[in-house]
Amino acid sequence: MPDVTISSVSAQVADRAAVDRMLEGVPLSQEICAGLYRPYFARRWDASGERSFWISSDGTKTTRLIVTGLSIDETIAIWVGYDDYRSRGGLEFSALALREIIRCELDVHATLEG
Repeated sequence: MPDVTISSVSAQVADRAAVDRMLEGVPLSQEICAGLYRPYFARRWDASGERSFWISSDGTKTTRLIVTGLSIDETIAIWVGYDDYRSRGGLEFSALALREIIRCELDVHATLEG
């Protein structure tokens, strides 16, 4: 299995230039950008780059995580696992939380970047 990495970047929603940089390369980024002014959560798969994008906003601050090194099937398993953890309540959207879910669901260590 290739190395799994999670990169993270955040921006203030009001800083359009920073948000545009943050969303560069994210599929359907204009649709996502329109939703960031309210509580928002989305995931996207980039088949050409074999990476998943995770975007969350509280209406003021937005965070984008990129996970690389997982196949589409592994990514779907993580999406389902994340939804399960989230439905239980109290799950913080962060690279650390996502890394722990990857470890629990796939028994894989992910390196954090950014």
